[in-house]
Amino acid sequence: MVLTTRFKLLAAVAAAIGVYVLASGPDASAPGSDASVRARADRASANALANSSRPRNVSSTSGPDASALLAQLSRRVTDGKAAPALFHTQSWYVAPPPPPPAPYVAPPPPPAPTAPPLPFNVMGSYARPGDGTVYFLTRGDRVFDVRVGDTIDNIYSVDGEAKGALLLTYKPLNIQQTLPLGGTQ
Repeated sequence: MVLTTRFKLLAAVAAAIGVYVLASGPDASAPGSDASVRARADRASANALANSSRPRNVSSTSGPDASALLAQLSRRVTDGKAAPALFHTQSWYVAPPPPPPAPYVAPPPPPAPTAPPLPFNVMGSYARPGDGTVYFLTRGDRVFDVRVGDTIDNIYSVDGEAKGALLLTYKPLNIQQTLPLGGTQ
């Protein structure tokens, strides 16, 4: 069997790995892990390098050195703390700071109250000479005959007439409204 340089290199790497495995045993005080075992491992790797240049029968074993190495490998225990560190991940992500709180905006003031639209329609008016004018107003099917100074349903008061409109005051808010007379007097 012809040994190539590649085969020799692979044998040397395998021997170095074997030495590393033996040297990194569980603890130094265990029996068989003293300097003599390391020396045997060094001799085994040196023998492997020396034997790699000679043809070798695959069926033969190296004797007690190989069985001692296998026995040490079977007793080897892994450290429970080191196992998770084999594939430890490191993250450099830094979360951005939270956004600043929104500034306080005071709610707008509620709109000023307004009077509801006038529920009345002018049906007409009647003026007797020497007497005040009577205005006829309708709301739905009811007819009101009012004069200046009258109050309708304790909600509206009749204040007078100006520029062709009747002046009514919405009493709860004291807001004056105008009701067009439509050219009748």
